[in-house]
Formats: sequence, C-alpha cells, structure tokens
Amino acid sequence: MAAVKECQWSYDACAAAVRAVAREHNDDLSSCDRSHVGHWVGGVRPSAQTQRYLAEAISRRLGYVVHPTDLGFSTGGSLEPDLGGLDWWKHDPATDLLTVGRADLERRAFGLTALYSLAALAVPLDSWQEIAERGRRAQGGDVAVGRSEIAAVRDMLAVFGKADERFGGGHARLAVVQYLTSDVAGYLRGSFSSDADRRAMFSAAAEMTYLAGWKAFDSSLHGLAQRYYVQSLRLANEADDRALAGFTLRAMAHQAVDLGHGQEALELASSSLEWSKGRATPAATALFTILTARGHAATSDSARTSSAISAAETHLSNASPEDEPMWIRTSGFTETSLASQAGQALRDLGDLPGAERQLRRSIATRNAETYRRIHTLTLANLADVQCTQGRLSEAAENWNHAMDAMAGVKSGRAHSAVTNIRTRLSSLGPRLPTFAKRLDQRAADCLRTA
Repeated sequence: MAAVKECQWSYDACAAAVRAVAREHNDDLSSCDRSHVGHWVGGVRPSAQTQRYLAEAISRRLGYVVHPTDLGFSTGGSLEPDLGGLDWWKHDPATDLLTVGRADLERRAFGLTALYSLAALAVPLDSWQEIAERGRRAQGGDVAVGRSEIAAVRDMLAVFGKADERFGGGHARLAVVQYLTSDVAGYLRGSFSSDADRRAMFSAAAEMTYLAGWKAFDSSLHGLAQRYYVQSLRLANEADDRALAGFTLRAMAHQAVDLGHGQEALELASSSLEWSKGRATPAATALFTILTARGHAATSDSARTSSAISAAETHLSNASPEDEPMWIRTSGFTETSLASQAGQALRDLGDLPGAERQLRRSIATRNAETYRRIHTLTLANLADVQCTQGRLSEAAENWNHAMDAMAGVKSGRAHSAVTNIRTRLSSLGPRLPTFAKRLDQRAADCLRTA
C-alpha cells in the first residue's frame, strides 16, 4: 500500500496510529499489530470501520484528507465519501445540513461510524466572506420567512437547550435533528423580505445546528458532532455572526482537547478569539479565553495557562448578564463554568491543589438541578483529582455524589466518567477497602443499566 510507505511508517507505527484513532471512538483495537498491517499491504481487506480508521490515521500523518477509496477500498454504497472529507465549502449550507441530518436520521450506523478528522479542523476562515456571498446568491425559495418563523426557531432552541443541560445530550437528540432537517432547513431555503431577517434566521439555524453538534459530542459521537459544528460555522458566517462562530469554534476546541489534541485545541480557541474580535461580549470573550487556557495546559505551557485564566476572569467580571447573547445565557456560562474549565486546565498541568480549589468553587456555586449534567461531570473531575492525590475516601464520596446526580441523565461523557471510576479503582489492586469495593460495584451496576 503506497500510502503507508508515503507515511514513512514501520508496520508497528502504522498499527499504533490506527489503534489511537480507534480509541477516540471507544473501539478497542488492541489486537491490531504489525501483522495486520502486513496483511493489508498484501491485499487483505480490513473491516469497513478499520478502513476508516486507517484512512484517518494516514490523513493525520500526511496533512491532507485521505478517503478509504483512495486506499483502494470499495465503499459499498456508503455516504461516507460525501461526508468524510468535510470539503463542503463549495456548496450552499442548507443543502449540506440536509445531507448530514438525513444521514443521521436515516442511517443508524452513520453516527457511530463517522470519524473525527483532524484535517477538518483547518476551517478556511480567510475565505468565508466569498463563501457567504455564494450562499446569498443561492437563496430564493417559495416559502416566505419573517419574524414569526425566526421567533419559532428561537423558542424551540430555548426548550431543547434547557432539556439538554438538565438531561444530557442523549435526550431528544434526534428530535433536534428532525426539527433541523424539516422546519429549519425549509426556512433557510425560503425568501426573506430583508437581509436583516435572513441574517437572523441563519443565526438561529446556526445555534440549532450547534446544539445538534453539542448533543452528539456529549453522546460521544465525535465524528458526527464535528460535522454539525462545521455546518454551524458556515451558517453563522452566512449570518455575519462572528461571535456565534467563535462560540462554535470554542466547542470544537473543547472537543479537540478532550480527545487529546492539545495543539489543535489551542489553535481553535485562538481562532474563536480572532474571528469574534470586536463582536463578542465580555462573557463570550471570557469563554473563548478560558478554552485557550485548556489548550495551553494541554501543551504544558504553565505561564500562558495562568495568564489566560486571569484574563478570562477579568473579562467575565466586566459582563452584564442581560447584555449577553442567548447562547451564553442558555449554556449557563458564569463564574461557575469558568471555574470548572480552569480546574481542568490546572489538572492537565499537574497543579492538583489548584485544580481542586477551582472545581470545589464550581460545585459550590452551581445550580445543580438546572445543570445536572455538568454538575455530575464536575463532581467526577473533583473525585479524580482527589484520587490522584491519594485521598481515596474523599474521592469515593464525590464519585458517589456524581452517580446520585446523573440519575436520568443520558450522556456519553457521564458514562465515561463512571467507566473511569472502575479504571481508577482497578489500578489500586485487589486489596481495596470495603467502601471502595461498594463504589466499584455501584459503578458496575450503573454501567450495566445505562
């Protein structure tokens, strides 16, 4: 296989790269080794999903998108060639939103098999104006769209957004996608009485598409989440809503850092600040800035991490909640959320006492019932930090609180937090104290019934 040779990989290195991509998608390919790569090079076809892992691993190595078909594999009629490259900037966003949404609704396996692509993170910020102009020329459907339709979309956003924070991304995820592909996509193709109405509808559609992406991210469907995020960016660009585009770039940075791509996370967070400069409110700027702290921490830059945390706190202190956009108010970004992100940044740097202070601050100031999912995750993060410091009894108490809080929450991230409990406890060996054994059993039962 010429592409493997072009990567200048040994067979062992190729197998390791494929295993790394698989891990991002919660797929255990620990058995994949150099002998498998040798078989592939010799003409043996791996499974369809392994073909995608291999193509993504090669894409990351070479710096451009490689599809399974480029490696000589047949797609068997899959939509993946159309969706895998994310090179949709030449199409109008309403069409591409429909393509992704319908694949999500009609092909159950699509959300599970869509891969997270590092190549797709290089969004063409410098050419968005020309892309937006093409979109404006493409408008002109038969449906008349005005203020009442815009208000309807925003009302639905408020309902879906509140439910998401309380019950998790797995709750009503497909209902959001169904609404996007029916009502919202129809509005985007409609006719508008003014450019202001057109921008307002595209902005509302961008927020709804962001929510679809966030719900997929929270459900650990990372490739699918990325596809919705890219479409949200395009719609925000059509609306000339740079602050909202920054909000989505920040979400992409959050996803990247969670998946272990620190440098890419830093670049995305920095882009969110650059793209929204002069347009973002103080709280929005604080949110974008705290994600740069996560990126700096992931790249082991302690000085810039501390500076970014301080800058974010200063921006937030200048915010007036009533003047912030709805997407800031709905997501509940306040001192509480900033402290949670700061705690994770300090944890990644290895400053465990500092991380614990910030996470405790977040837990103490959060409305736990309204924001049940993030409260669950923050408790789990605090417990993990305490366990790392050797304080197992305190960690167990907070892990139990986290499982109490997650009752009724459908979230892949919460599920991963419970899996982590068992992983951490198993690393301590068989001679666990009784309270830890009870916790391990509770975590096992929780995973079994999830």
